[in-house]
Amino acid sequence: MATTTLHDFMERLIAMGGTFILRNEHGSMELRGQDMYLHPYEEWLTVYHINAERPEARSHLHLKRHTLQTAAVRRSEGQTPHLAFFKAGESCGDPLLVWYFPSFYDWSQGKTLIPDNVARFESFVETYGEQVCFTEATG
Repeated sequence: MATTTLHDFMERLIAMGGTFILRNEHGSMELRGQDMYLHPYEEWLTVYHINAERPEARSHLHLKRHTLQTAAVRRSEGQTPHLAFFKAGESCGDPLLVWYFPSFYDWSQGKTLIPDNVARFESFVETYGEQVCFTEATG
């Protein structure tokens, strides 16, 4: 299992341009776009839109650094894979956060495969494997 900090991992995901889905028993929230950046502050990591007039003026995502401890790749036939994020001691069931890789398919073209996005995913798996454990930042 690969290890990295949640901060570094989130920066890598944001650079790939996927979609975050935060969910709980009451519902879910989706955050997507190619214009995101990560802002660390104390115990929080926040994903903001770059082009917002003020960071809090547009949809954004606040994550507590220590809540998410692991992430695992999940695959389903005919769908773009995603990462399921869990707190310590969990690795199955409903994840706290989901991040979808950039779509493998161009749905406007009859589900045509997008080879560049498949290659990005394969490169990600070569680097991190199927599971990642988050460590504390040092220094």
